[in-house]
Amino acid sequence: MDQRRLEYFITVAEELNFTRAAQRLHVTQSTLSAGIKALEHEVRAELLVRSTRSVRLTEAGSAFLPEARTAIEALDRARAAVEPLSTGLRGSLTVGVLSGLTVIDVPALAGDFHRRHPEVRLRTETSQRGTSGLIERIRESHIDVAFVGADIRDEHLRARAIKRYEIELLVPAGHRLADRDDVRLRDIADESFVDMPTGFGQRQIVEDAFTRAQLSRRVLIEVSDITTIADYVAHGLGVALLPPDFAQEAGGSVRVVPLSDVRLSWTLSVVASATRPPTRALHAFLDLIPHHIRRDRVF
Repeated sequence: MDQRRLEYFITVAEELNFTRAAQRLHVTQSTLSAGIKALEHEVRAELLVRSTRSVRLTEAGSAFLPEARTAIEALDRARAAVEPLSTGLRGSLTVGVLSGLTVIDVPALAGDFHRRHPEVRLRTETSQRGTSGLIERIRESHIDVAFVGADIRDEHLRARAIKRYEIELLVPAGHRLADRDDVRLRDIADESFVDMPTGFGQRQIVEDAFTRAQLSRRVLIEVSDITTIADYVAHGLGVALLPPDFAQEAGGSVRVVPLSDVRLSWTLSVVASATRPPTRALHAFLDLIPHHIRRDRVF
């Protein structure tokens, strides 16, 4: 099976747009379309449904996509076994990133990787469902590696911790709890909360804590960028359970109150599949991450 045709299919499946896919691959749309048709003829199945306005995967295409990625990875490993280590890396690498992440200087990391390995096609993507969405994309072989906010305990995933965060209560100055030495979860169960959407790692940790305590809470405002939550708290729109360092961004407008009855924390990690052998490109990317951690950033 022709590797180039597999790469054409994978790129169209990621973009769901022939124009953008052709631009990424640096080929004409007619060349791309012909390659996809040849692949469909080879596998004897329609992989994509095309119209003048949209492209979508067929059921066969959805089943074939992870196998196509696996085939590309196998070819990369086969070449690596016989090529000298000095030979430049090839292939593709898709990286999942959380919104608002700055502890990892992702643009600098991507630029460094590209200069070292210009033949590897590198792309990044985010998920509206945060950590849970990115992990699902890894399991489905849509992305190769991701930065996520969670302690990973899954035999199908390989994780490396980058930074651990302790969680405490953030309240606006002047709040009834602002001068307390500490609080319990039941003391804040009736408060309105500012938090990330469902699916983000930090929110799941808080939800689980309330569930274990047989309590419920109300999230009044959801924001997709964790670094902005303290600003909403500062303006009196709710309280939040976050690492205390986030309060620094809001200056003296936010107070930090420790939790007394539970200790909560979450971890920023880099995660890849443990069921698919890592490619040389993935190894090279992981090796560069420690050089692009920004110690002066909160998240």
